[in-house]
Amino acid sequence: MDTKIFVMTHKEMNEIPDKTYLPLHVGKAGKETLGYTGDDTGDHISEKNPAYCELTGVYWLWKNMDCDVIGICHYRRYLVKEGKLLDRAYIERVIQTYPVIIPNSSCVSETDVYAHYGERHYTKDLDLCREVIGEKYPEYLPAFDYAMRTILVSVGNMWITRKDIFDRYCAWLFDILFEVEKRIDMQGYDNYQSRVMGFLAERLFRVWLFLQPESITEEEMKMADPSDFLYREKRTELLYRYTKLKTEPIRSLYLADGGRKPSVRPLPGQDKLEGKIPVFVCWWQGEKEMPELIRHCVKRIRENFSSDRTEFCLITLENCLEYVSFTKTVIDKFNQGKISYSQLSDMLMAELLFRYGGVWIAASYFVTKPVGAKIFQREMYTLCSRDPFGETEFSENRWTSDLWYVKKEKKLFGFLMESLWNYWETEEKMTDYFVLDGIIAAAAEQFSGIKKELELCRDNADSLFELQKWMNRRYFPDRAEKLMAESLFYKLDWRKDCRKENLAGEKTLYGYLLGEQ
Repeated sequence: MDTKIFVMTHKEMNEIPDKTYLPLHVGKAGKETLGYTGDDTGDHISEKNPAYCELTGVYWLWKNMDCDVIGICHYRRYLVKEGKLLDRAYIERVIQTYPVIIPNSSCVSETDVYAHYGERHYTKDLDLCREVIGEKYPEYLPAFDYAMRTILVSVGNMWITRKDIFDRYCAWLFDILFEVEKRIDMQGYDNYQSRVMGFLAERLFRVWLFLQPESITEEEMKMADPSDFLYREKRTELLYRYTKLKTEPIRSLYLADGGRKPSVRPLPGQDKLEGKIPVFVCWWQGEKEMPELIRHCVKRIRENFSSDRTEFCLITLENCLEYVSFTKTVIDKFNQGKISYSQLSDMLMAELLFRYGGVWIAASYFVTKPVGAKIFQREMYTLCSRDPFGETEFSENRWTSDLWYVKKEKKLFGFLMESLWNYWETEEKMTDYFVLDGIIAAAAEQFSGIKKELELCRDNADSLFELQKWMNRRYFPDRAEKLMAESLFYKLDWRKDCRKENLAGEKTLYGYLLGEQ
């Protein structure tokens, strides 16, 4: 797939580490070259840049660029996922389901978009837009009026879509703007207000979207410099080198003894499994202290893992030592506050899965339907999805560290368990949240058997975080049914505010899910 994301700029900018992103010099006509492709060749309106802003670049792409997927961002504004620049692989996966990717909607502080525009610009220009739409595209008038009465806007004239959709929008937009330009009175406008066509296009974008058949998704828009993204890559590299260094003693042990199995003493937790596959969920404070969302997720986990085949085990601070041993150093440093609950959970997961095998699933997973036997026929199972915090590339879409099924005494989890124990023998704090993923990545690099198992065990989970997007939106049965059918597992964020009703008093998807019996 030929995917190109164009960065609209009128000044020199730092290099973007992802080559999918291409600088486009907008308003280049008559200006000194910046060394980038300009919007002043072929069919162009480059000279209109003072009024049209980045739209001169949009027009040039419409008329002169041929590709499958096209995107628009700015030299200081980018679409990101959990802090990371959207990369080509992610865009091309998402575009299959959502052909239109737009920046996350912004809420205006005024009563509606029309009033918001009037506080900053001249509403007579919006009125002129409406007049032109009424003449050229009267079917869009209800959408225009509705958009002006809402409080939501999409700023920046930024989006990612298929080129055929992009062309369709441009034909509509510029037909309207060119007519507005013929009639508009800009007498007395300063340099800022003269950018009127760009301002109008930001409001017209949602008007056009209302009448399009394609599915739409939103991604975060972030103010950033390209060097910020390069810093992330360098940070990941340095952290990985550090992690490999910290695991070197354990790696040497495993290389010296290829059949190494750590020694762990029997514990009473084994007796509670009754010969079934354990399904481990941890909530340190216990079930009574679970937030509402977590309680419902845990209920779904219990219901959807068959009691005939599996044994549900809720691990708490009170009962954890019935299942795992930890080391004296780990216990002491946890009691001293040097090891957090999250870091203790990583060690819990590693030891549980090495000792007993079975399922480890974070309490914030929503399981949509009964889990079939197919998963348990594998030696190892996980999901391939981008890490939820987006700070590193350790997993590289190869695993999800909070959902596993494995047979017991797997080398990966013995190595992980002993590496974490060894880490805390010499360290007083965790260098980074993603050391766990770094250790898994190091194991995959050093041991071919582990690498092969990881390659074979994963299921694609592109929509893992999709349910979270809809939680506070109005409940529609068709949408809920579609989401439940699309994925077996969804990861939710219990720290985010989920509401049972929206501002209009309508039931949200979250409200519906909580009301399910």
